[in-house]
Amino acid sequence: MNGSDNLKKVLIVDDEDMTRVLLTHILNRMHVDGLEILLAEDGEEAVRIAQDERPGLILLDVLLPKMNGYDVCQRVRLISGYNPYIVILTARGNSNDRQRAEAIGANDFMTKPFNPARLMNQLSEIWGL
Repeated sequence: MNGSDNLKKVLIVDDEDMTRVLLTHILNRMHVDGLEILLAEDGEEAVRIAQDERPGLILLDVLLPKMNGYDVCQRVRLISGYNPYIVILTARGNSNDRQRAEAIGANDFMTKPFNPARLMNQLSEIWGL
């Protein structure tokens, strides 16, 4: 895992405004010191932000304009010297989706609508809170 300060930089990637707002709200409710939230609405923007900002945690939707979440995950994994914690978020929760997420290097997989308490617990573990 990369530096703890980068881990507090979170990229939320989702094309739905409400999901980005909900995830931002959940993250802010956790009161993590130094938390920085970055937002992307499509796959190309997500890859560009990941390269430029190097967030330590990426919450990544699968169904995105321009490039899907699986392709984003693969592209991010190719960035030299960069290894963020990637959580795939999808409305499709079958085992094939989960296996594909693991095969391309995602650290975790969560189906939508997700349970805010479960997400907060998961993030607490990632951040060691």
